[in-house]
Order: sequence, then C-alpha cells, then structure tokens
Amino acid sequence: MTLEIRWIEDLLALEQEKSISQAAEMRHVTQSAFSRRLQNIETALGFQILKRHSKNIDFTEAGQILLASAKNIQNQLETTINYLEKNIKNNELTVKFAVSHSLITQFFPRFIHDLSLNLEDLKLEIIAANQKQGMRLLKDGSCDFLICYCDQKTLQQLDPSLFIFHKIVKMEILPVTALNNNLPKYSFDQLFPLLAYSKQAYLRNCVDEVIENKLNYRTLYETDNAGDLKELALQGLGIAWLPKLLVEKEISENKLMIVDQENYHTFQNIYIIRRQIILSNRISYIWNSLTSHEV
Repeated sequence: MTLEIRWIEDLLALEQEKSISQAAEMRHVTQSAFSRRLQNIETALGFQILKRHSKNIDFTEAGQILLASAKNIQNQLETTINYLEKNIKNNELTVKFAVSHSLITQFFPRFIHDLSLNLEDLKLEIIAANQKQGMRLLKDGSCDFLICYCDQKTLQQLDPSLFIFHKIVKMEILPVTALNNNLPKYSFDQLFPLLAYSKQAYLRNCVDEVIENKLNYRTLYETDNAGDLKELALQGLGIAWLPKLLVEKEISENKLMIVDQENYHTFQNIYIIRRQIILSNRISYIWNSLTSHEV
C-alpha cells in the first residue's frame, strides 16, 4: 500500500467541511472526483472510512483513527515548517530554551554548565516564560526545550505523540524573610505581608495550597518573577516563598532567614520538555546530555 499525502488533506477537508461537495470545492476538484478519491483510499486500505447510510458525514471507527493520525501528521508538518523558518538561517542553529522566571539566574546556568563546555560553538537563546507561555512556544516551534515546574496533572494532559518530558530535580520552596537583630523580621504567629506570585505563575497555586486558610497574611505585592520577590524580601517588606537554590547564598550570609516551620515548606518537580519530533542531531545530543542524570 502506498500512502499519498493528498489523502491527509482530503480527510482533513472532509472533517472540516462536513460535506463532500464543500470539501471538494476546498480541494479544488469536482464532487465526483473527490468521491472517487475517497473510494480509492478505502480500496487501498481495505476498509471503509465513512458510514455510507448516514445522512451526515460520519467517520467509521477506523476512519476516526485514520483522521486522528492525519491531524497528528499535519501538526508535525506545521511544527517542522515553523521550526525551519524561525531557527535555521545561514546554516546556523540557535538552540532556544523557554525557562521559568525563577529558574533562569541560578538553576539554568548550573544545569547546562557541562553542556556549554562540551559544545564550544553552542549558541543559546533564553526566553523567560511561565509554564503556559512556555508550552505555547514549544507547540508552535518557537523554542526547542521548556524547563519549568510541573505537576502530574499537567503532564498527563500532554499528548505523548507530540511531547516527551524528563524530571530533572525536586526543588524545595522555602518561606524566607529578612532578619531583625538576628531574628526573623516576620513570623507565622502574627499578621504578615505576603510577597506573592501573580495568578498566572505556576508557583502561585503551589504556595496557595500551603497557606490558604492556615496563615494570617495580607498580600503586599504580586509578580511572576521570583527574583523580584527575593529583592523585596531582602528589603524587609514581607515573607516570600522562594526556590531554595535562589536564596542559598543570602541565607548563608544571614541576609535572609527561613521561617522555620517545615509544614509550610513545599516541594515542586522541575521538568525539561521537548517535542517528540527531533529536527537536528544537535537537539538530540543536547536532550541526551541533559537527561542523562538528575541535578
């Protein structure tokens, strides 16, 4: 059996228009020619793809499976074309990472350190993005990899035919505050100003699960950027929940202190995600290098 690319376009047109005559017009052929093409598909495959006695255009179970495959092929072709248009110019390949804001300054440089040593001509572009923005960039081919916090519910929603992911590390998220006479400036025993993540930030929900209806606070400031929250905490403006890696130095220098009640600490997994389709040997090499061990 020989698969013809036009079959994919024919099936997608028929599914979109719900009419043989309109699908034929969309494909710039006569209705009789389009009907013959559908019959040729069924003859080549050896099974029916349309329910012949239905008043509407209904696909058989086999037809629905074939249609789903056609949509996947279309998505992969569009992704490939977008990738080539956006990333390959003058035979140069720039590897693009979309990275959660809170992971850019401390985590990401450590994560790719060995890779940057092994690939001397490596050219990186870093795009700061929250999880939802990063997935959109990944889907339309605007980045090669996404590094972000992620939970199992979100991962289960990813189409395994389009995306693959790998857990990098489990990160502890700590409540921290500035010091006042070697003591934490704010505590959970009193009303405290909360330095919060904005609603679109992934860590917002994580922190809310820990503190809502449990602690007495007022929200002073909201932002996507954990780095901004750290600076506000250093200025003594409130308590912020920050990735441990982001505040290790400040804690060791006694500039910040952990509000030490472990039931208000939380952990979040960091993942690297890419599209299933690999468009260059370099992307494959980078993926294998970065997923060969946990940080």
